[in-house]
Amino acid sequence: MNISRRLGQLLAGCAASLMLTMPAMAADQPVKLRVSVVPIIDTAALHAAIKNGYFAQEGLEVDTTPTAGGAAGLPALAAGQVQITFSNIVSIVLGANQGLGFKIIAPAADSPAQPPEATALIAAKGKGYKTGKDLEGKKIAVNNRSNVIWLYSRAWIEATGGNPDKTTYLEVPFPQMLDALKSGQIDAGVLVDPFLTSGLSSGTAELIGWPFHRVQPGLSVSQYVATDAYIKEHPEVIERFVRALRKGIAWMNANAGTPEWEALISSFTKLPAERIKTLHVAPYKEFVDPVSVEKTIELMRKHRMLDQPITAKDVMYKTSLAQP
Repeated sequence: MNISRRLGQLLAGCAASLMLTMPAMAADQPVKLRVSVVPIIDTAALHAAIKNGYFAQEGLEVDTTPTAGGAAGLPALAAGQVQITFSNIVSIVLGANQGLGFKIIAPAADSPAQPPEATALIAAKGKGYKTGKDLEGKKIAVNNRSNVIWLYSRAWIEATGGNPDKTTYLEVPFPQMLDALKSGQIDAGVLVDPFLTSGLSSGTAELIGWPFHRVQPGLSVSQYVATDAYIKEHPEVIERFVRALRKGIAWMNANAGTPEWEALISSFTKLPAERIKTLHVAPYKEFVDPVSVEKTIELMRKHRMLDQPITAKDVMYKTSLAQP
């Protein structure tokens, strides 16, 4: 056979082989996901899934982007700068009500049925505030306005005899809240772990009350959310993300209190291990409770936060629900 002809056949064969293998090679490349998070205990299962390689096993490469609060991550989600955002139930429902297409894909954290819990209303040591009436005319810090902490602290004030419209709410990031208490910039604040335990154990702050438990025990506090448009375009990516996250949830629950568990939490909260031992961490759940979501929506209506009809079904994607 002519050498040049034979060489041409070989080259053609190599080209055809390369074309056949290119899709497979592309399929082997991990899907990159940018996920907005807050460095608090609620997001521990996500970090566990990253550290233990559960996302990598699903062909996902997760890059986390820290924010000051769950509400702060939602504009980036709406703009397509991130594909998934950790947020709180109130901010998610509020965004969905505004037509931004937010859908809950998985749970992050629930409040326990009984206190102590990871979120509390606190004041500077020695203030002696006990009721919502005591907080009228006072300045209260929340990490974001119009989020779950803001709403349930207002509901707590009302439930304990006060008028929430007679308080002033200031936005203060969690890491700066204790300093704001010390300096007198605020009279009270709603703080979450790991900052809550740190403030109470150091003697800087004293407990006023547990807003979530007083208003709605077992509240579904925070979740992971994507846009309806992204879910429709990439349903298999969402399925893979949720499968990996559930493995992270199982790991957190199975390893609670172990040195490995403490090291993981320390890695993203920057708290020393001795502080982590005292944290109030409720078991993580695999699914979101639609009844809890509906109760939150009712509370939002009561506090004049919603201007359109909306239900739990409107904001929950199938991966967030327990299948019958």
